[in-house]
Amino acid sequence: MVGVSASPHPVPETTTQQPRRRQAPFVDRVQAGHQLARNLSEYAGRDDVVIVSVSRGGAVVGSIVASTLGPHTPHMYYKVQAIPCPRMPRLSLGSVAGDGSIRIDTMVAESMNISSTDPHLLRQVSIINKRLQRDHRAFLRLPPTPREMDDRVVIVVDDVVEAGDTMREAVMHLRHSFRPRRVVAAAPVCLADLRKQLQRHVDAVVDIVSPLYVGSVSQWYASGDIVVPSEQQLLERMFVRTSGRFDNS
Repeated sequence: MVGVSASPHPVPETTTQQPRRRQAPFVDRVQAGHQLARNLSEYAGRDDVVIVSVSRGGAVVGSIVASTLGPHTPHMYYKVQAIPCPRMPRLSLGSVAGDGSIRIDTMVAESMNISSTDPHLLRQVSIINKRLQRDHRAFLRLPPTPREMDDRVVIVVDDVVEAGDTMREAVMHLRHSFRPRRVVAAAPVCLADLRKQLQRHVDAVVDIVSPLYVGSVSQWYASGDIVVPSEQQLLERMFVRTSGRFDNS
């Protein structure tokens, strides 16, 4: 009987390699703010520059940008929300800001046959205004005034421009309520298509990365929408109340 001998060179076990997860380019919004400030260095040391953050994540980035550009560079919080059209929610009828100001897009309103006294419109404005007022009252600094904004270079800051609604509505509302000399949209991450769209409303767009697809926030910030200690310290200096997550809506 012939025996079967074992192979002198055993075949190694086959293992399936897990795909490596792409490392987020920013540890947190503090690091992103420092990098964004470098891209905004042409505005450093000037007394006509104002930083306006339009979200809490943007407030962390904006705080770093302001302190880096100059010790006396004003930093303000100005949250704006679109007024959805009744029959087409993705279409904006205008916007409401945290200081109570309202902007109505007359061309859209007329095309949809909606008057400024329309009950649905007034109800929507009231709901949005109450929500924004609560958020603004939590911020430890007063909303911007014409004296602080008119004839200034206003740099509007967010942490991620992924849908474009927040930044676009904020820029259009700021131009409606104030008379800035120049408006710059700035964010560490700005979707490429939205970058082109924003250029129609601002004098310049400044970012660090401009991808074709943004995806989840965790692709760009290692902690995603979780507030880490370095961010929490800055938020506590700016807001009465803070939570453990950033609201990117």
